[in-house]
Amino acid sequence: MRILLTNDDGIEADGIRALYKELSPDYDCVVVAPDGERSASSHSLSIHHDLYYRKTETGFAVSGTPADCVKFGVLHLLDSPPDLVISGINNGSNLGSDIMYSGTVSAAFEAAYLNVRGIAISLSKHNAPNEYYVKAAKLLHKHLKTLLNLPVGNETVLNINYPVRAPFSGIAFTKAGINLYNDVFVSGEREGGWRLKGVAVEHDLNEHDCDVELIKKGYATISPLKLDRNDYGCLERLKELNLF
Repeated sequence: MRILLTNDDGIEADGIRALYKELSPDYDCVVVAPDGERSASSHSLSIHHDLYYRKTETGFAVSGTPADCVKFGVLHLLDSPPDLVISGINNGSNLGSDIMYSGTVSAAFEAAYLNVRGIAISLSKHNAPNEYYVKAAKLLHKHLKTLLNLPVGNETVLNINYPVRAPFSGIAFTKAGINLYNDVFVSGEREGGWRLKGVAVEHDLNEHDCDVELIKKGYATISPLKLDRNDYGCLERLKELNLF
């Protein structure tokens, strides 16, 4: 099986190195990852400027976003399409509503757009010791065949978060929860510049069995996410109004 590995932390990041080291002995792994930090780039694509790449020992370093890397890799760089795209291991969590900003998760969604299975994997804490990247990589390796045999199609992305703050409790399939922040803009590193700073807000909007809550209890959470963003319940109610 051929696996394309990517991320949003850059090709030199600990997480993608851990994945490659763990998976490459058993799978045909090729890295197509950004040549530098691209966190919170969501699903942005480089359509107004050229992409550049350089070859590395493990694959390709690309000048674009995580979604660029997957599209460029699948459609151009690789001589044959991958069977799976794994994005990560991210330096920090991709839980709840943070998912929509995540370059890591969006890379897995780009795989889904291209009809390739996609998995995103993250650690629950920024700048965790390297041992947690190793643990997360080994967990994914151990259960990869089981995950690929789940009754889901390529339009569904599996979003995995591995716990760092709490003792490991097991694996839980769960829905994505909600994160709230007090967002403010503070002075940037250079004069005249501004930078977004988000401070997490405590709230009671989450049910106990969502990813945001279960990760606190030490569970590695797996949330199935779909490309289809339609609100079908709302659509049916709007049709019934017969406004036009």
